[in-house]
Amino acid sequence: MAKKASKKPNGLTIARNNMKFACSWKKGESYSDKQQFSYLVDRVGKSDKWTAAANIGKGVTSKAVSLSLKNYYPYAGKPKISGFKFRVRGLSKKKKWSDWVNQTFDINLPAKPTLSVSPSETNDNQCTFTWNVDTSNAHNAFTDVEIQTKLVENYDYGGDKGWSAGTGGASGSKTYTETASTIATGSHTRWFRVRSRGARGASEWQYACRVYASPYAPTNVKAQVTNQAGGMQTKVTWSQTRNNAYPVNSTAAEYVIKVPDEKLSYTGAADGVLGTIAGAGGAVSSFISQNLGKDECLFVRASATHLNKTTYSGWVLASVGYLKDPEITDIQTDDSTFRASITAENKSEVLGAFLVVLYRTGSEPDKAAVVGIIPAGETKTTVQCPDWSKEDSYEFGVYACIGSFAAIARADSVDSYSVTVKMQSQASIWQGGQVPHAPTGVKVNATAISGTVKIVWDWTWKDAQSAIISWADHEDAWESTDEPETYTISNTHAGEWNVSGLETGKRWYFRVRLVKGSGETGVYGAWSAIAVIDLSSAPAIPSLSLSQSVISKGGSVSAFWSYVSTDGTSQAYAEICEASLTGEGVQYGEVIASAETAQHVTLYSDKLGWDTGQTHYLCVRVVSGSGRVSDAWSDPVPIVIADKLTASIESTSLIQQEITVEDHTRTVLALTAMPLTVKVSGAGTGGMTTLVIERAEDYHMDRPDETDFTGFAGETIALFSQTGESQITINREDLIGALDDGASYRMIASVSDSLGQSDAEELIFEVHWAHQAVMPEGKAIISDRVAMITPIIPEGFAEGDTCDIYRLSADRPELIISAGKFGTTYVDPYPAIGEFGGHRIVYRTVDGDYITADNEIAWLDLTAEDGDLLDLNFSLIDFEGEQIEFIYDVTHSNAWDKDFKETRYLGGSVTGDWNKAVGRTASLKGSTVTIKDQETMKKFRRLATYPGICHIRTVDGSSFACDIQVSEDRSYDKDMIRAEYSLSVTRVDPEEPEGQELSEWISEEESE
Repeated sequence: MAKKASKKPNGLTIARNNMKFACSWKKGESYSDKQQFSYLVDRVGKSDKWTAAANIGKGVTSKAVSLSLKNYYPYAGKPKISGFKFRVRGLSKKKKWSDWVNQTFDINLPAKPTLSVSPSETNDNQCTFTWNVDTSNAHNAFTDVEIQTKLVENYDYGGDKGWSAGTGGASGSKTYTETASTIATGSHTRWFRVRSRGARGASEWQYACRVYASPYAPTNVKAQVTNQAGGMQTKVTWSQTRNNAYPVNSTAAEYVIKVPDEKLSYTGAADGVLGTIAGAGGAVSSFISQNLGKDECLFVRASATHLNKTTYSGWVLASVGYLKDPEITDIQTDDSTFRASITAENKSEVLGAFLVVLYRTGSEPDKAAVVGIIPAGETKTTVQCPDWSKEDSYEFGVYACIGSFAAIARADSVDSYSVTVKMQSQASIWQGGQVPHAPTGVKVNATAISGTVKIVWDWTWKDAQSAIISWADHEDAWESTDEPETYTISNTHAGEWNVSGLETGKRWYFRVRLVKGSGETGVYGAWSAIAVIDLSSAPAIPSLSLSQSVISKGGSVSAFWSYVSTDGTSQAYAEICEASLTGEGVQYGEVIASAETAQHVTLYSDKLGWDTGQTHYLCVRVVSGSGRVSDAWSDPVPIVIADKLTASIESTSLIQQEITVEDHTRTVLALTAMPLTVKVSGAGTGGMTTLVIERAEDYHMDRPDETDFTGFAGETIALFSQTGESQITINREDLIGALDDGASYRMIASVSDSLGQSDAEELIFEVHWAHQAVMPEGKAIISDRVAMITPIIPEGFAEGDTCDIYRLSADRPELIISAGKFGTTYVDPYPAIGEFGGHRIVYRTVDGDYITADNEIAWLDLTAEDGDLLDLNFSLIDFEGEQIEFIYDVTHSNAWDKDFKETRYLGGSVTGDWNKAVGRTASLKGSTVTIKDQETMKKFRRLATYPGICHIRTVDGSSFACDIQVSEDRSYDKDMIRAEYSLSVTRVDPEEPEGQELSEWISEEESE
């Protein structure tokens, strides 16, 4: 007995309370009057039996079986199932049953849920857990999800006890708000878990949690500061403790520049942020574009943040500036006791600052001794000095100090102190005796010559005979092995000198000292205070550009900027910050990215915490190799975070159709009838939807007007734009090209939004009209120099089908009737003269098709053989209801003008730019003779002044609309007047097709 193997079930549909199996098979070919069907449900851990065989008809090939989900897990006490089976057999004509043929549909565990947690943006004590289960696979039978949650101290959820339980659908969310007093101290964690359940069993648990805790404060904070031109390069390191119960989302380093207290410490708010690191970072390095002023110190600290809670380390002293310089107001000395009273003003604002009194002699000007202390709050002290009677000169000095001091006992009873310095003024202030004073008023000024500066100073020692100018590119050169350069000049010069050959892009430090004598016998004064000139200049304010203006959440954007040096140095590094636009202008926020020599950097939205719907403004500034910072940040450039725009062709009126050509069958999307409807999604309510239809491939076919156009790939057939996502309907009259039967086309749907995003989707389809054209029939009659053409309704005509009528001439066929009616007589007022004349009737379906089901061109040519012949031996000119017969001595010439532009290249190659338009001009010359042609001559005069479109028919078979320019030459004989006419004819397109219905023609003739 013949039998066929059964197929697998077509599918499983899971409704709210049941599973529906669609069973199908291919029956045997020799069944007589019936088949039998039964099924079995495999329960886990049990042996199940087939249902009683059900008799079904011999022609049945499918059957549906529904099982109630309530009869299986997870419903209480219900079994789990692992599969569904069915079997079929048929009864032969000899009344014998075929073998059973069975098939199995496996039931698997449902898919594991995905689970995420997100904190509330408005409530610090609230979070939301969201889950989703993929139910698209019918084998993964799904019933519900089981959800459990609990709040625990610290982090460990402690096993399976204490969970509160519930159930839910395939997707959903739960929001929990914690009591503020419960989570006020210590660490608490809200745990949440979910698993999916189905008839086969339950998936694994998926876990997520939200921790409520303030992070541990950073410890072991240290700082390393390097002074640079224009600021301080500052590196801060720290230690950070974290664990699951006390997590850290980000850490940051802050700084403040303030006048310290007497212990050189500080408590208070920060000036700015050096840098922020995602997670528990331990180091930040950044440039502070500010130097310490007098009496100021730099302090740093570190912070740790978990969500909205931040903890701070204490402030740490990072860099110490100089105290304000004191001033000596009076010195009184006693040459017998060698004691001196020193009065000085302490100008420092740092509490606890005291003054240190120094003493030196002219014989040893470089050896100064500490001889006294003026405590904080006091202005005067008396000091005991060594015997200075044999010294030519001596001098006292002071400097301000924070630290400690102690008296040192000496056998000669001279005052002496040891000083421990934590912070002090920059240089000692000296006054007194004949010891050469350091020059004052030292200044350095730029000149008009690059690399040349002018240094000026005051000659503060009248006995000085020369001055030594010294310079270096680092301020500690006078206390290092890297000695400065020097140049000695005599005091016959004024106190100024030019120094040339300095490298630009640097800071230069200058000092001057005065000298009496020279060499080892010379007396050298102290170096002046340092004078500084900066030959560097800030780079130009950069401009910032972004690789794109809109990115999706999780995407990235590349930032590019310009760097223009003004002092010859290259970029040292650049910083990008996030700015905000307020009513007060641009507010610059924290630095979010930096680069060294590169002029680009990639920013990742996830790392920066950018979210969908946000707009961020970015600015950049640059620092030159000379340490100069651009004068301002660049203009802000916006970057928008938005959902990616996706175009989708949701539905069309196209249908799937099998096309067979020479035993080859393929399935295509086919347009079978107009209108074409398309539904495009992606633009939303405010975006722009654009639909373009273009040819996908070149398509060669004959056209009724015999143009050389064959349908090129890329030709636009239809173009439609709208706002929003409403259904698009394209009718035949909306087309700007031809939809040819059998041709392939590309549908391009694109969407765009106000953010500049766009996307497109393409769909290839072919045209296979359901309704095909048929071969037309018709007849034509020539009467009174006009043609009357009647298309006859052919067999196969359908409602909405029309015909086009073309005039045949020696030139290309010309359309005179569009969308005409079969059975209606039409008039061609200008049929062509001679054997080239006639008319072409083209059958067009309601969809515009003129190809028959046999793939033939559906048109009929009526020629002289059909009586469609105007037989004249002269040309005709028609204008404004009049007609001129051009009979005598006629000469006729034609010229065609192709619109072609030639371009020649070296080597002789030629390329051309083509325009498909072709112009045509013609000239006619002829005569009128004798008095009997006076009326014709008058018509030529009226033609000469007629400003409208004319029509000309020539004996060589042309018939076309034109402009006619008339020239006339007359000669006078005794018996006759002879006129010679020259006509310049330029072909023009008629304003509309020139054919008419016969009824319209008759009506116009009667009205004239």
